[in-house]
Amino acid sequence: MADVITGGLANTKQALISSLVQKELAFNAVLKNTIMDVSPFAVPGALSVSFPKLTSFTVVNRTEGSQGDATALTSSLDTMLFDFKAYVAYIIDAVTKKQANIDVEMEYAKFAAAAHGRYVDQQIILALAGATSSFINVGADADVSYADLLEMRKNLMKADAVMSNCVIVASPAQEAVLFSLDEFKRADVYGQGNIPTGVIGSILGMPIYVHNGLSDKELYMYEKSALAIGFQSAPSMSAQGANEYGVGSERVAIDQLFGVKALQTGLKGAAAGKSPLIQGLND
Repeated sequence: MADVITGGLANTKQALISSLVQKELAFNAVLKNTIMDVSPFAVPGALSVSFPKLTSFTVVNRTEGSQGDATALTSSLDTMLFDFKAYVAYIIDAVTKKQANIDVEMEYAKFAAAAHGRYVDQQIILALAGATSSFINVGADADVSYADLLEMRKNLMKADAVMSNCVIVASPAQEAVLFSLDEFKRADVYGQGNIPTGVIGSILGMPIYVHNGLSDKELYMYEKSALAIGFQSAPSMSAQGANEYGVGSERVAIDQLFGVKALQTGLKGAAAGKSPLIQGLND
């Protein structure tokens, strides 16, 4: 594929551009803050990071004078690979910079960062879909109902989810359905909306996010610890000369290295690879 020529960029702006990229990525990756961030464990040189899965203790009523039995916990590992090498590059032409009436290098950096943000969310959505332990309306293609939300909530509670850490992510089509629910319209259920940050309100005590990366009939309810994301390399940029496009032109690259992983898979009766802390609308 041929390189795309955009505007100009000076090497002296590298730190500023990198800072802008990280801020734009944080703004555009709507779902990143709905899951667990394990970036502190993503140390340089590591190819992966693992998280232990432990079975639960069972409390017994010990008879006075009798010996209590010790319980042995069994453990296994969820392993996250840092395998998403997200990369965007573009050519900047000094002539375009001189003739443009906007700060083209900053604007194109914003567009590149937004693309990175969408890519992060795309991987989170794919991980949600792949690790959903229970779907409502299996074999159907139905819109969400209040009864569906109650069923999902019940399943999460049975899986010992911390309900205060649960969220709902809906497609734009399901957002419209949610807005039409009487339970959602009521102020005591709806609560305060905050649309600019992606949160359109709340229901059953859970914030609701809308994301256009989901298909029309997609909706997920999950607990924050159901998924983890780790950035081994934060978004950054570098530039090099590209004088084949004229003196002063440069090639700019913006990349990041991260991983996404479903957690608690195979526990609480969930199938292997599925997390009981993720519920979906349609299968």
